[in-house]
Amino acid sequence: MPVTQTPHAIAGAEQFRRSGYAVLPQVISPESARLVATYALLQQKWPGYYQPEEMYRAALGRYADALSESLLLELQPAMQQATGLELLPCYSYLRIYGNGAILPKHLDRPSCEISSSLTLGFKAPAAWPICVQADGEDKSLALMPGDMLVYRGADVPHWRETFTGEYWVQTFLHYVDAHGQYTDFKFDGRERIGPFDKQSNAD
Repeated sequence: MPVTQTPHAIAGAEQFRRSGYAVLPQVISPESARLVATYALLQQKWPGYYQPEEMYRAALGRYADALSESLLLELQPAMQQATGLELLPCYSYLRIYGNGAILPKHLDRPSCEISSSLTLGFKAPAAWPICVQADGEDKSLALMPGDMLVYRGADVPHWRETFTGEYWVQTFLHYVDAHGQYTDFKFDGRERIGPFDKQSNAD
């Protein structure tokens, strides 16, 4: 799966320092994003693989999916380039939003100090924007498959309005500053990065 090291990450570092977020277009190719989205949709056939997330009205989520954990590691260099920080990986989270889903405005927990939201694929009339509150403004960001939003999850409020499409596949990659206050959250309290069943605390 090609991972793009582009000038976008370098340019994004200045915006990240200034505003707490940056958008990296095509951090993976659209073809690679589509492959991961197809994988995520097929995993719905495995009973119990995803957990229903009622707080988002219509969403399914999987903590530490193996492919998302791979992206967590593979995209770490791009994340470091985009933020100008040395990072420690925490965890990944794969999510499928359905029609009527909503993401309430919120801040993340310490394990999500430095986060990214990577669009993988969707079936909808148009891109479903993710919104951030930064520089004293509400900003609406439309990310296409392969595009990634990098942001300070614990500091930058973020949300989505109601989704009107059929499905939207997203993975979230979370890190902490290796020289910051949350280093104890490395691996999100686990012994390692990799597949992990958070419901039963088992590998």
